Order: sequence, then structure tokens, then C-alpha cells
Amino acid sequence: MASLNSLILCALLVTATVSSLAAAANLYKVGDADGWRVPGQNDSDMYAAWADKHVFHVGDSIVFEYKNDSVLRSSKTEYYHCNETAGGPTPKDGTTVFVLDQPGFYYYVSSDVEHCKRGQRVMIRAVDGGISPATDIAAAPAPAPDSSSTVSWRMAPIHELAALISALIFVACS
Repeated sequence: MASLNSLILCALLVTATVSSLAAAANLYKVGDADGWRVPGQNDSDMYAAWADKHVFHVGDSIVFEYKNDSVLRSSKTEYYHCNETAGGPTPKDGTTVFVLDQPGFYYYVSSDVEHCKRGQRVMIRAVDGGISPATDIAAAPAPAPDSSSTVSWRMAPIHELAALISALIFVACS
């Protein structure tokens, strides 16, 4: 059995680690209070304006909240031409979280092609810690589309993450 001093030290280390991880990554709700929806007729650039207000870093997460719609990660070409479809039933309600796991551009579209054409799409640039946020986006080369660009990622629900952290603390402090 671990001594009291070891348990205190372990608890302090875990707290410091969790705090630094929480401080290192941000969670952004796409569209803020408006969420993920079809923009109004005169507001087709609403998601570009939203993305321009933020500096996204590797490790940050973005959450899409929507009703009667969905979101897909797409390639640059699919983003600009709005030619991506879900190929199945569209969820009526949902929350989808994507982690920006490497520097570069990320493209997201509604699976409804008409919604995309009306502006329900967003391009996000994640910067590495060594890249200045003031770097000109136009000067940065866009990543080449690859076969994995349309893979959707889902972040584990918070209760699963809490269970994992609890298990790690138990193992570390045993």
C-alpha cells in the first residue's frame, strides 16, 4: 500500500497534468450561439467570419451542434465545390466533436449539398505552437487532399474520459 506522502505526491502530479492539458487545448462551438445551421440568405460567409475571429491550435477541439443536419470533414476540393454527401440517413439532432490533431487546414461541410452551397461550411486553420497566428493564410500551402480526409473523428464522451482518468489515477497511486 502506498504511503500518505506518495498518495499526496501522486494527487498533485495528476492535478498538475490534468490542469496543464486543460489549459493547453480549447473547445470551440462552431457558430457560437447560432450553432451549425444553414446561414441566412445575406449571411453566406457567417462561418468564415466566425473562423476568422479565432486562432486555432493543434490540440484544440471544435464542436458542431445541429438539428436536422449533419457535418462531415471534407477535402479542400469537396469544400469549395460542395460535392460531398453523407450517403446515408442524415441525423436529426447531434453534436459532433473534431480534434485538430496536426497543423494545417481542416474543411467541414454539411452533408446536404444545398446547405453547403448556401454557406454551411467552414475552413479552419490549426497552427502549431511555433507558427505565428499573424502568418498570412494565403501564403501557407494548402494540404493535398488524401483518402483519409473524409474520415469523421469522434471524441470520447466526457464520462468515458473521466473513467479513464480515474483508472489512471488509481493505477498511478497504487
